[in-house]
Parts: sequence; C-alpha cells; structure tokens
Amino acid sequence: MKWIETLLIAAGMALLAVVSAKIGWGALLRELRTVWTVLPFVAGLSVLRLLFQTQSWKLALREEGVETDFAELIGIRMASQSMGYLSVLGPAISEPMKIRLLGNDWKNSATATVVDSGVYWFSSTLIAIAGCVAAAIVLSRSGYGTTLFAIAILFVLLAGLLVRQRPVLASVVQAFGKRAPGWLKKGAEFEKQLRTFRERHPAALQSMFRMDLVCQCLLVLEAALVISSAKLPVHVLTVLGIEAAVRVAKVTTGWIPARMGADEGAAVAAFAAFGLSPAVGLILALTRRSRDLLWCLVGLGWLAWRWHRKAEVIS
Repeated sequence: MKWIETLLIAAGMALLAVVSAKIGWGALLRELRTVWTVLPFVAGLSVLRLLFQTQSWKLALREEGVETDFAELIGIRMASQSMGYLSVLGPAISEPMKIRLLGNDWKNSATATVVDSGVYWFSSTLIAIAGCVAAAIVLSRSGYGTTLFAIAILFVLLAGLLVRQRPVLASVVQAFGKRAPGWLKKGAEFEKQLRTFRERHPAALQSMFRMDLVCQCLLVLEAALVISSAKLPVHVLTVLGIEAAVRVAKVTTGWIPARMGADEGAAVAAFAAFGLSPAVGLILALTRRSRDLLWCLVGLGWLAWRWHRKAEVIS
C-alpha cells in the first residue's frame, strides 16, 4: 500500500509540473504575486467554515445524547480529515477515526457523525447541481451540454439517495429472509437509525442544513475572491460552474493521496473552458492546497499532542 501511495503522489507531482510548464512559470509567478494579498481572507473563510461544520456536528451529537467539548471536536475533525486527505482511503478512514476519537457510546456517536457528514454532502451536491446548470448556460454553445446534463443527473440521483426515507439495506435483508447474515442485519438497523434522524430531530437537521449551506457559500466566495484578486471578471454562473468542476474532480480522485495533481488539473481545465486564465485556476488550486496542508499540520500536531497527554496520564 505504501509504494502505491508513493507512486500516486509522484504521478500527481509530475502532472502538476507538466501543467505548470504548459502554462508558463513566468505567468504563474505573476498571478501568484497578484493574489498573494487575498490569502489571509481565504484562510479566514476556511476558519469560519471549520467553525460552522464543527457546530453542526456538535448539534447532531447533542441530539443523540453525546456531550462534547467544542474545542476538542475541532481537533478531532482536523486530525481525522488530515488522515483522510493524505491517505488513499479518504472518508473510509476519516469517518471511523472521528467516531473512535470521540470515545463515547459508539452507536450514538456513529449515528450523529454519519448524519452530519451526510447533510454536508447533500448541501455540497446541491451546489454541484446548481454549478452544472450554470455551466450548461454559460457553455451552451461549446458542445459540453450533454456531458454537463449527465453529470447533473448523477448528482440528482446522489441527492435522492441521501434524502431517501426508506432504508436500502432493509430491503436487502427482507430479500434474504432468515438467511440474512448478522452483519447485514446490524447494518440495516444502523441505516434505519440514520434515516429516522430527520423524523426524530427535524429542527436540529434544519439548523445543520443551514449551517452547511453557509459553508458551501463560503467555498464559492473563496473562489470568487481569488478570481477577483487576479483582475478577472467575477460572474456568479461562472464561479458556480468552476466549483462544480472542482467537486467532480474531488469525487472521482478522492483515492489519490492529497489529490495531488488532480485538483490542479481540474481547476486549470475549468478555467480554460470558461475562457479564463488557466494560470489563475492553478493558483486557486494551489491556494486551497496550501490551506489544506496547513490544516493537516495543525490536525496531526493536535493528534500527537493528545496521544502524548494520554500516555502521561496512563504512566
């Protein structure tokens, strides 16, 4: 597994170097100097998003009877997301790690954590659908309409799966009857717990959804700030279209450690498709990567500090 991750990172860095060479190092340096002043604002928006996401998670945990400290939740979120970001496993490692680090009742913690992630993914999917529609309008004469329509349909299906009330696994268990394995039955029970969260805590779910929508708007604003700082025209439909392209890349390349090269390639292609400078697209991707790597450093540092503190208590 280690050599595969190393190979993927090396391939991503090579792709990044090729893209940079194609654009031109001189153009990149000029754009980088132009957007340098906006970096503190991007970091500030990222902090706001972290606070909203953590508050949403804390609300879900509280509704499930799990009381937690807000500062500790920030640390857990940053540490688990760092591990998922740097690994080929992505959410497959970050979500269980959140539950593990909480150290409370597994069932209630897992329900609240997965519901919180699901609500965030749903809000992200809505923005992606809006972005596909916006891109189809802006690029109506470019021949991308069919592709964008197909991507939008996939996002609609994903959103439908997330809000579906009838559990999927329950139907599978029913089909197996008495021959259904125990792990499948437990999975069906857990899914039912997730699906009924909306009925048991409707007010909390609405609050979580509103906070996650704010997070999505902050991401869009982040892209708009970088585009504006590069002296390029900022149009809502164009920014939404770029965000949709970036999210498609995140979904399809989440198995690449740190999505090295994939984020940059997607941003460059999106900016070029909308007639904007590819160099600015690369700068946007690099700005976000710098922010993500900074949060990884903070999250992993917090995790090391927590383990050290626990070791001192045990000794």
